[in-house]
Amino acid sequence: MPIAGGGPRLHYDRVGHGEPMLWITGFTISAAVFDPVLPLYSDRFDCISYDNRGSGRSASPWRATSMPELAADAVRVLDAANVGSAHVYGLSMGGMIAQEMAIRFPERVRGLVLGCSTPGGPRAIRPTVGEFLALGAGAITGLREPGRPMLARMLFSPEFREREPQRVRELLRFFAAHRARPQGIAAHWWASVYHDTVSRLHTIQAPTLVMHGGSDTMAPLANARLLADRIPDAELAVVDGTGHAYLLERPEAARDQMVEWLERRSPIGPGEPHTGFAARVEPLTRAFGLPVGAMRTGRSLIALGAERLTGRSLPPGTPSG
Repeated sequence: MPIAGGGPRLHYDRVGHGEPMLWITGFTISAAVFDPVLPLYSDRFDCISYDNRGSGRSASPWRATSMPELAADAVRVLDAANVGSAHVYGLSMGGMIAQEMAIRFPERVRGLVLGCSTPGGPRAIRPTVGEFLALGAGAITGLREPGRPMLARMLFSPEFREREPQRVRELLRFFAAHRARPQGIAAHWWASVYHDTVSRLHTIQAPTLVMHGGSDTMAPLANARLLADRIPDAELAVVDGTGHAYLLERPEAARDQMVEWLERRSPIGPGEPHTGFAARVEPLTRAFGLPVGAMRTGRSLIALGAERLTGRSLPPGTPSG
């Protein structure tokens, strides 16, 4: 279903019944990636998924975007679906969008699930040199291995690739569906580069489940720990033995962990909306989201350098970015 008003055209789908849950996909990938797992959730959730601007079946403007704009797009999807607030499940870059959504639009978010994501900025944890070299070597080798595309090495654990090669090939087709255009890839890249929520994570009101694959090399597990430590009401759930695409690699285990958390925390209502000056300036800061993100990342880098020089770390909530 298309959404045209208030910004670039967006494509969204809806399946299931129950409490509304908004699914936000990752870097340049269409919401088709959720197709293999949504049947596990649709008997208890009203699942709303969509393609971000710049990817899939949504419009791909010839201009840069930012996480604040992408978060506002998520709100547009809820508006189009006539949903006031929903549980929000963001994966990878979708988790970045979900963080920004929870910070800017707390009244639209109930429970927050951040999957294989990162707070971004200089404090985020990148792969180690050894992991990076292993990923690079795997990509080169993967080009010569029939049925073992290099993307599989980035997404799935070695054990899963070895044990279920046919399933890996089947799942990769969902990542290739509705390929992004070059301008969309560039827009998502810069939005991700200048995503930095570390100094604002303490403002998230929503109860949060941080989920991560135990063998994720694209976004090391330490990122999940950082998110869980900085968000006030957060828990960490590790899906053991899985890579970045834990949701696809062990779908039943991932569902069970999320549902157990949600049932234990229910009922979860939406957060309190921003009022006053903060509410009035939100559209303005959204419009300048990319340069503001660049400045915030720069400030975080300066603060991190100061910490390393003094040997003291800033407490959560300190305006370092």
